[in-house]
Amino acid sequence: MRSKIPADVTHVDGLLLIDKPSGPTSHDVVSEVRRILGGVKSGHTGTLDPLASGLLVVLIGKATKLAPFVKGDPKIYEGTMVLGITTDTMDTDGTVTSEILCQAEADQVSELLASLSGEMEQIPPIYSAVKFKGKPSYRYARRGEEVPRPPRKVNVYRSEMTDFRKLRKRVEVDFIISCSPGFYVREYASRVGDNLGCGAALSSLRRLASGPFHLDRALTLEGLQAAWEGTSSPISPPLAALEGLNRLKVAVEGLTQARNGVPLEQPMIEEFDGEPREGDLVAVIEPGGELLGVHEVAREYPLKSKPRRML
Repeated sequence: MRSKIPADVTHVDGLLLIDKPSGPTSHDVVSEVRRILGGVKSGHTGTLDPLASGLLVVLIGKATKLAPFVKGDPKIYEGTMVLGITTDTMDTDGTVTSEILCQAEADQVSELLASLSGEMEQIPPIYSAVKFKGKPSYRYARRGEEVPRPPRKVNVYRSEMTDFRKLRKRVEVDFIISCSPGFYVREYASRVGDNLGCGAALSSLRRLASGPFHLDRALTLEGLQAAWEGTSSPISPPLAALEGLNRLKVAVEGLTQARNGVPLEQPMIEEFDGEPREGDLVAVIEPGGELLGVHEVAREYPLKSKPRRML
């Protein structure tokens, strides 16, 4: 049953930061957000595996048009990997395919994690949402079929071990990692295990940040339900989704043209915060502060911008 839109909410367009629980898929969480908000169009800007919890950036209503322009670099995660096992999914939700007594020591693992940084190539896990002929690769994997998964260049900005625990046959390693979008932490854990010669699988993962957005600002689904039934909307305005972009403020004289999607140049521009660089994306706002859309800087001096996406 869908929730109703509270009478005092005049619009449902904007940004929501959700604290995803471990278990459901990102799609499941967005579906629940949509139900709570009364069926309003919703979408996330970066998938979390079912095993993972933490920050899910969700766009609501017209703000879903902004998805390609939402900053998501770097991603920051904290997690735990188990050394001494390998699984078919590279995490502990999968089937164990091998188990070896792990002889690694804390210093060795700490040095390895610190060294596995910089630009690298990753092949997406077969159990992932990477598409082949329009279908996610995990669907093929469930049928025992192998499909092409071209390697991609990714970056690890920082990787650090935060705890080390020796168990009977296995070792648990807690870590924190800062990486580029599209990075698979499961594959990274598996890579650590390969380097140590004992295998590894990811056992927990929590996203702490995505670009300028941080988990401490996120709501649980229960918190969203309570806030939605309260006295004020939990949805931040669409402009909040473009945090990290410079802003171009339209002059009153250029407002009509700007609303019609016309390229902007002086004297249609009132002000620009920052130093314009050709090719940069900017958030274009009305004199009253409402977001009009996203432009690209077409010329630096004199300043000119061209529309990329209008709300």
